[in-house]
Amino acid sequence: MKINRKRIRNPKKYLTEFKENEEVRVVIEVTEENKRKVIEMGFDSQIVVGEIIVPSSSISKSTYENAEGKCIIRKDLPKETAERYWEWSWEDWGHNVHSDYKYIPYERYPREYLPPKALEFMIVEDNSKNKWITSRKIKNSQENYEDIKLLINMILSIFGKCNIVNINMKEPIKTVRSVKWEILRSGKQTKERIRNIIREEVSQNRASMYIRNIDKLIENSNENIAVGTQEFKGYIVFICGKYAILESLMPNNATYILDKNWEEISKLTKTEVLNNKMHIDRIYHYLNWEEKINKYMKGDEKYGKNKE
Repeated sequence: MKINRKRIRNPKKYLTEFKENEEVRVVIEVTEENKRKVIEMGFDSQIVVGEIIVPSSSISKSTYENAEGKCIIRKDLPKETAERYWEWSWEDWGHNVHSDYKYIPYERYPREYLPPKALEFMIVEDNSKNKWITSRKIKNSQENYEDIKLLINMILSIFGKCNIVNINMKEPIKTVRSVKWEILRSGKQTKERIRNIIREEVSQNRASMYIRNIDKLIENSNENIAVGTQEFKGYIVFICGKYAILESLMPNNATYILDKNWEEISKLTKTEVLNNKMHIDRIYHYLNWEEKINKYMKGDEKYGKNKE
């Protein structure tokens, strides 16, 4: 079944030629014309057979939902008090510029954050040596419709078309699923590099907050700093004593506290980390962020267990 659309709402009508519980895949062939989009999706520029990725969250609403999760506004529940960050600046009579910030409490409907699906795609090769991007096998059943819809919409948002197939595309025996991090040494150049990342990824109003938080983490980091690339774009890891502090620049996200074995943990999907409680703590960007982070940077022993 070929699909040429921007997105779909109901996958059922695109699955009519397949039997109930028949295994299908969402696929698209890699060509010279779409190679640039394949790389933007997160795959290596060499298009390596066996490479597995979660598509970059920055491409579209669908890829963001898959990689970062989904926020549902619960208007069926009573409102709650939340905090909104606000920063402003002014010029005095001597033309000196001053700035200040605060967290403003406000009433809103509760948010329910659904964990990311982290659905993956991989590169395979057919008998004619043509390369394809393909999802994992997934059964054509109503309980899988939401996942099938998300798989289709991710590919459509990137390429504008896709195929649903039931052919047995042979998966490579050896798969490549490497964590993509760039290791930076501490120093002024690294600080400015990270500041530039923040300015690119975060809205202007919140950029100063992240820069202030990052400067504090850099100051207390005693080892090299890791900056995420491709599907980990927007994540920065700081090693502070016995903890790895994983800062996220993504909206509605948080700072994660891991142990120093963060590289092994980061090979898992975000959903696997959260569901298995492999993080020590999760700290949201509210007024008490600095107070909570300080306790980890000081290596306080009583903050060594999972807080959730």
